[in-house]
Amino acid sequence: MNNFIVSLNNKKRIITILNSNNVCIDNFTFDVDLAKVNEYLYLLKVNNKVYEITTTKLKNEKYNFLLDGNNFETTVRTALKEKAVEYLKNKESLVHHDEVVAPMPGLIISFKKKVGDKVKIGDSLLTLEAMKMENDLRSPASGIIKSVHFNEGQNVEKGAVILIIG
Repeated sequence: MNNFIVSLNNKKRIITILNSNNVCIDNFTFDVDLAKVNEYLYLLKVNNKVYEITTTKLKNEKYNFLLDGNNFETTVRTALKEKAVEYLKNKESLVHHDEVVAPMPGLIISFKKKVGDKVKIGDSLLTLEAMKMENDLRSPASGIIKSVHFNEGQNVEKGAVILIIG
């Protein structure tokens, strides 16, 4: 059995090829027959009804289908590939954050933002005193401040993670 995940209009369908004449789509079984007319044109018979389908491979797993005058863009993946894509999406979302690090050793004078505050790129986050000069540290990314690792009045070493934006 071959399992595929087909995404169409933001809905995922599980398609299982049972044999050369039967497919299962979301637990419904259909009698099918597919005949290739040329490189792009196919005749698809589903439960005794014939459809003319024109298909074009776009990129990666994306295909364009023209069926009865309606145009559809789909993504077709094996079940294993779909699991891998979902895993990578989840992994990226778990580790996506930006760290604000001390560019030099110094003393944290004041924080202008706190945990939970929304920030945009370039927003002033804190003042760090180093070599008797006050330095304004700004946000490297837009997001929400997830954690602050130091308090006002604390010394930090160069490279220390002061806060995290997620």
